[in-house]
Amino acid sequence: MRNIEDLFKEALKDQELPYNKDAWSRMNKKLDARNPKSSNGFKWILGAGGAAVIIAAYLFLDSDNEPSQIQAEITKQENKLEDKRKETEKESATEISNKTEIEVETQEPVVVKSPENSITCCDDSHQKPSDEAMLKNTKSETGTELQQPVYREVEIITTKSDETRAPLHLTTPKDHCLNQNFTYKNTNEESIFILSPQENLEEITSKQTLDFKLDEKGVYQIGTLNQNQEFIAALSFNVHEPKNIQLSVDDYLNFENGLPELNVQAFSENQISWYINNVQSTKTGLKENFLLFNKGSYSIKAFTRDANGCESSDEVSFFVEKNYNLLAVNAFTPNSFDDRNTTFMPFALKNRNTPFKMIIIDPSNGAVIFETSDANQAWRGINKNTGELVKQNTSFVWKVILQNPEQGESPEYMGTVVRL
Repeated sequence: MRNIEDLFKEALKDQELPYNKDAWSRMNKKLDARNPKSSNGFKWILGAGGAAVIIAAYLFLDSDNEPSQIQAEITKQENKLEDKRKETEKESATEISNKTEIEVETQEPVVVKSPENSITCCDDSHQKPSDEAMLKNTKSETGTELQQPVYREVEIITTKSDETRAPLHLTTPKDHCLNQNFTYKNTNEESIFILSPQENLEEITSKQTLDFKLDEKGVYQIGTLNQNQEFIAALSFNVHEPKNIQLSVDDYLNFENGLPELNVQAFSENQISWYINNVQSTKTGLKENFLLFNKGSYSIKAFTRDANGCESSDEVSFFVEKNYNLLAVNAFTPNSFDDRNTTFMPFALKNRNTPFKMIIIDPSNGAVIFETSDANQAWRGINKNTGELVKQNTSFVWKVILQNPEQGESPEYMGTVVRL
C-alpha cells in the first residue's frame, strides 16, 4: 500500500490554492479570541483541525472547481469552528463560575478595604490599625475624607417662662442732659433696672425711687432681668452732651466813653444770656460791654441752651477797686499855665453827652456859688454871688444830677474839689 504521504504529494503536485489574505486574518482573530483562562492546547487543537479540514476539502473537490467554490467551503468551515469555539468558551465560563461559588462558600469572612489597606478581619498576623489611621484612610466614593465626630457636654438649663410674669408699668422719661440729676420711681412689685451707655446697671427695688447723676452721655435703657439674669430693655431715653461755652474778659475797665466798661466775649454757637451777680442782663450778644459803677467783686456769667435743651455756661470774676465818680478830679488851679488844670468839670460829662445839672456849694454856709448844665461851661473858681475867686486851698462841694442815668447807675454824684 502506497505511503499516504506520497499520495498527498502526488495529488498536490501541480495544484495551487488561491490565497485570500482577509479570510486568513479573520480566521486568525477567531482562533485568538478565546476566554483568558482557556489553555494554549485548545488553541493548537483548533488550528490543526482547521488545517486538516481545509486539506480534506481540497482533495475531495474537483480540481477544476472555481476559486469561489473553495472560498465558500472555507467560509462554511470557519463558521463551524466559530460555533465550536463559542460552545467551548461557554462550558469554560460555567466551570469557572461553579468553582468560584464553591470557593466563596469555603472562604473566611473578609473586610473589604481600599487596595492600599486591604486587611482581613481574622488574620492575627496583621497588626490592627489605629483609629486615627482607619479614619484617615476611610473615604467616600467622591474622595471626601470622613471627619471624626466631636462630642461636647452641654448643660441644659430649664427656665421658667417669662410669659407668666406680671407686666411692668414704666413711664418713659424725657431726654436729659449730661451731669443732670435724674429721679425715677419703681411702682412695680419687682425690681427694675437702668442700664447706662457704659453698661453700668442700677437696680430700683419694688416701690422705691432712685436718684443719681447722669454722668454718661448716650442711651440709657430701663427694663428688667429674665430668668437667666439677662437684661431685657423695655424703654430708653437719651442723655445729650451740652455744647461748651467759653468766656474771655479784659483785665481792666475801659473809660474811653466816659463810663466804666468791662469788655467780655463769649465763644458759642447759640444765643447767650448774660448775668451780672446772678441778675440777668438785657444783653444777648456774643460780645458785650458791662458797666461796673461800684467798688467790689463782680461775677459775670454767660448762659446758653442748645437745640436738645441742654444748658451750658461759663463764669468769670472781676474786681473794681473804687467807685465810679464821673472821673472828676479833686483839685484845680485857676492861675495855672496848663489849661487842663484851670477849670473844674467832671471828665465823664464831657464824653458821655448826657443831660445833667452841676452845682458848686460853699461848705461854710451852704450857698450855691456856681451851677451849669453845659459840659463846655466849666467852673473857673469864681463865686457867682461875689464875682471873685474863691479862697485858695479851700475845699468846695460839687454835685451832679443826671437826667438819664445808665442802667444800674445812680442819678446823683457828689465830691469835693480844692482850689489851689
